[in-house]
Amino acid sequence: MGKLLVLSLSDCEEHIFNRVMAAIIDEPELDRIALPLSAACLSFPDLEIRLKEQTVSCRGQLVTLTHHEFAVLVYLARHPGWVFSASQIYEAVWDRDGEHCGTAVASVIGQIRRKLTPDTPKGGYIRTVPGSGYKFESVI
Repeated sequence: MGKLLVLSLSDCEEHIFNRVMAAIIDEPELDRIALPLSAACLSFPDLEIRLKEQTVSCRGQLVTLTHHEFAVLVYLARHPGWVFSASQIYEAVWDRDGEHCGTAVASVIGQIRRKLTPDTPKGGYIRTVPGSGYKFESVI
């Protein structure tokens, strides 16, 4: 007998949906219908990213980010735990060939880290994966 799972989450709980989907994505016999989420915010412990307003709050404090800083943070936060190379991030955010991204991505990530978690030596929400790139961790 088949089982049916219906999961209803608020707009600010997209990270839960992403974790559930990541856990079941490689099951070949699983039929799934995932409705696209038009999330208005991404919510993590001590961090809230409001997409429509393009604002970020960390520990209840509003954090001012530039356009590129906000776009990089959103790009990574939409896929917690996934590792992206600097080239992939550059192509997605700057919409240009990532082959010649230079230090643009590293510089922007450094600024995000300084603004969100200045007292966190391990880099806060965005971690460097040596030899691979960067990933967003929902818990610091």
